[in-house]
Amino acid sequence: MTTPPITPASLDDPFYYLHNMQQVVRFCLARYRDLWLADEREQLHGWLALSEPAQGLLVRLIMRKGGLFRPDKLLYAEIPDLEQALAELSDAGFVEPAPSLTLSEICALARREECVQLARHRLPEQAFTASARKRDLESALLSEPEQHSQPLADWWPNAPFTVIRLACNELFDRLRLMFFGNLHQDWSEFVLTELGLQQFEPVPLSAASRPFQHRADVDCTLALYRLGEQMETEPVAGLYHALPSAVNCEWIEYRRHKLLFQLGRQAERQGDTALALELYQQSRHRDARVRALRLREKNDAPEVVVNLAQRALAEIAQPEARLNLTRILQRSARKAGLTLPAAPTAPVPVSRITLPRPTEVRVEAAVMVHFAHGQTRLFHVENRLFNGLFALLFWPALFAPVRGAFFNPFQAGPADLYRPGFAEARCEQIEAGFATLAGGDYRRLILERHRQKQGIRCDFVHWPSLPVELVEQALAVIPPAHLAAVFRHLLLDLRHHRRGMPDLLELNTQTGHYRLIEVKGPGDRLQDHQQLWIEAMGEHGLPVSVCEVRWQD
Repeated sequence: MTTPPITPASLDDPFYYLHNMQQVVRFCLARYRDLWLADEREQLHGWLALSEPAQGLLVRLIMRKGGLFRPDKLLYAEIPDLEQALAELSDAGFVEPAPSLTLSEICALARREECVQLARHRLPEQAFTASARKRDLESALLSEPEQHSQPLADWWPNAPFTVIRLACNELFDRLRLMFFGNLHQDWSEFVLTELGLQQFEPVPLSAASRPFQHRADVDCTLALYRLGEQMETEPVAGLYHALPSAVNCEWIEYRRHKLLFQLGRQAERQGDTALALELYQQSRHRDARVRALRLREKNDAPEVVVNLAQRALAEIAQPEARLNLTRILQRSARKAGLTLPAAPTAPVPVSRITLPRPTEVRVEAAVMVHFAHGQTRLFHVENRLFNGLFALLFWPALFAPVRGAFFNPFQAGPADLYRPGFAEARCEQIEAGFATLAGGDYRRLILERHRQKQGIRCDFVHWPSLPVELVEQALAVIPPAHLAAVFRHLLLDLRHHRRGMPDLLELNTQTGHYRLIEVKGPGDRLQDHQQLWIEAMGEHGLPVSVCEVRWQD
């Protein structure tokens, strides 16, 4: 399978956004040629055959919110003959020139003074002043008992404007899903970008790595998004029964189980605890078990919750989940009058210092000045150092062509980065990274990748915060066993563990010593994710401590 390359268009070209969209269409037509219906292919090829202004106008319209537009408000310098472009789009079936509308839709499109005219036409028996407020006008107009749809001319024969409706939303939503892998991103994130200013790691997009292998995969994913969009307005029970059946695709099943969890949360908000519990029990989402136990805390005997929490703790390794489960267990044991052994907690080294209150710098900077002396240097690294080193060591894993990971050539990381199966799907590349770490060649490899990959977008690297000097000095003093411990903890939960690391790195390359310092100013305390990082680091012998700061005044 070969897909046409996507080349950047210059912002100097007034149709640069169109050229980007044309490449998206050609890319998806080629990559998923067997997943399009004949009429869909025909429609997309038909759009590519339109004049440049007509193509550009459609792109402008699909980038805007909603599906109804007033042509008199469509003003684009690169499309001087708007009427001709609209005629082409109408003839090709991309826009509907005289759609049926509700009064509510007309009011939303009309200006206030136009609503006055409409109200006087629809309700001649009522007096409406020229200065009437729009919401009062809408209230009067929409109080009519029958709210049906009909063309604007039938509602208002002398309307001062016309309306068009996009007739291709479903087609371009399908295209957007196939290109981005989601419907959270809108077209402007890609088509309005000057792609030549950004660098992306090239990933082979083979037939085997296609995220969508069957049309049913696309249909299922679209259905999941549509159901998710209805959660705020529709009863959960109806959405639950409308869930599509399982498909033989791991990443789509992850989204289905995530939606089950989200529906459970919404059922809780709607007060349907029985349905919420049923949804949590069916979901394999990593947080579903904790939420189910929290519900049971409120409704079941504490002895039952103790038993379920103990069973969950024996099966779950993710630290944040274990922390929540331990708290549920302890609360329920107290209610049941049971005595449980105290959960082991590692002591956290704490130092307390008193400093003059700084006027222009943050507390971390003040601590850096306090501890810096002789050959001892401090860097404000927080999460950026270890995340960056992780990315450089495991670069082949991050950009492996795993199915469901890369939808297009413009990704800063795999789409499954935060899914539970990320490491398992790349076990060979990840173990190769740890083998390099144990073999002693990791410093050369990391520094070489730092030079080779500089500037390439990566979700785990903030290049300005990872200068080569910091990387060299950190690798000179941090033992590989300590790096391995940090990376293994990261891999337990990349979403949560990429944050919460200590603020400062203190090092001395002459003595080979280093220390990680979590800074806490007055009134600040350790958050759960910070506590878990300090415990994990301490367990593996990393020199980590908390520095509590008081001000002299």
